[in-house]
Amino acid sequence: MKVIKKDGRIQEFDIEKIKLSLERVSDEVNEPFTKSDINNLARAIQETILTMNKEYIGSSEIRSIVVEQLKTAGFTHIAQAYDDYLK
Repeated sequence: MKVIKKDGRIQEFDIEKIKLSLERVSDEVNEPFTKSDINNLARAIQETILTMNKEYIGSSEIRSIVVEQLKTAGFTHIAQAYDDYLK
């Protein structure tokens, strides 16, 4: 699957980039994730994205999925910070 970035560039989907940004934003709000939290969230995010069965997905759509998964997992404060972090 390919990701269409905000500036129009196209890159391969890489869950590791999402995991890194989740780590950074949780650290910034002084609510660091455990490795287990990161792995569980990453798995849920990746499954959601892959079940969409798209060849291309926009980075803003990925951001929405990540925010929704964070909220579903009970990390509402981090979800808001993540959304702000990537704008």
